[in-house]
Amino acid sequence: MVNSENTDNWLKILIEELNMPSTAEFCRKVNLNRGLVDKLSKDMHSPRLDTLQKIKNAFPETNMNWLISGQGNVLEDVQDDDDMKLLELFRAKIKTEGNPRTIEKFFVSVEYFVKDQREMDELENNATAQDVKDRDLIFYRMELLFLQYRRHLVTDLLNQSSNGGSLITGSIPGEKEKYSDLLDHLNHEILKKVKLITDNVVNIPEETEQNVASETSLDEDMSVDERKQWSELLEYAEEMGESNIDDKE
Repeated sequence: MVNSENTDNWLKILIEELNMPSTAEFCRKVNLNRGLVDKLSKDMHSPRLDTLQKIKNAFPETNMNWLISGQGNVLEDVQDDDDMKLLELFRAKIKTEGNPRTIEKFFVSVEYFVKDQREMDELENNATAQDVKDRDLIFYRMELLFLQYRRHLVTDLLNQSSNGGSLITGSIPGEKEKYSDLLDHLNHEILKKVKLITDNVVNIPEETEQNVASETSLDEDMSVDERKQWSELLEYAEEMGESNIDDKE
């Protein structure tokens, strides 16, 4: 976004900033006479307020202050209905809680939202290509969700350690590196799951003591509700795994 003084050729500057393919296309979209636009471009004619309003209506991102005074940015951010709805939801459901940890976790969820969905789509495409049974696909989906949820938790803890640790423990030496290594490990496991790679067809390095210790520490950092959800997911995973084994036998 260019901060440009509205001096000579202000209309040419605007057309360039709007990435219009031609002056003719600009005239068509704004519904202005080409002769008038040429005069405005050559500074032979001062624009009337109704002309500036037509430009603003056709291109809402145009900064009206710049059009009138020549000061500020040529273009400005414009929020559409989706932007406003998301902002309203954040204020109503998240910010009103007044809990900084809730806001931090919300940001983590938003950060991974698109990535999680793309991974799930890729998993389903790979399952279709490999003719995976529906029952097995349900199990794979659940395992992927399981890993993605854990990635959210680790990222949240990594963010905390980067910001000086929690209010209770403060900064702990080596904590950031520990969570960073665990996050790399989880991303690797997610990639395997998405590609439907099993330990039977690929050599996976054994978990180091550091990884085991990191996951143990992660369990300690989880809240009571998170531990409950985690346990329920584990139990369901074991039940689904046993069902798959029975089907194959």
